[in-house]
Amino acid sequence: MALRSRERLSVLRPRNGILVLHTLHWPEEIRDPGDLSSPAPTTDRELNLAELLMTEMAGVDITELHDDYAQALNLLVDTLAAGGKAAPPREPQPPMDLMAALEESVRDAQRARNGGHM
Repeated sequence: MALRSRERLSVLRPRNGILVLHTLHWPEEIRDPGDLSSPAPTTDRELNLAELLMTEMAGVDITELHDDYAQALNLLVDTLAAGGKAAPPREPQPPMDLMAALEESVRDAQRARNGGHM
């Protein structure tokens, strides 16, 4: 998903009859919390909701995904640091047709459930 012209890791899922888009963080964006010697108090309800959220999000293997934006930025920085020149910007691509992508995703899921047949 692109947000403000930058690709973001996200999960789209149905919830109560609507589609909900959750933006996620790339592993490199997550910092080690270090020593959390004084945790904030939590209620049983908060813990149950956190467990429910983790269960809902399970099955998404983000280790197979990569951040193209960060890779391109690192390549640009390395090129410029080595005395190279930046390539001219590419022409912007038209936005993806979200409805077509969703329909294709549904067809793929149906094929997977039906052993490759519609």
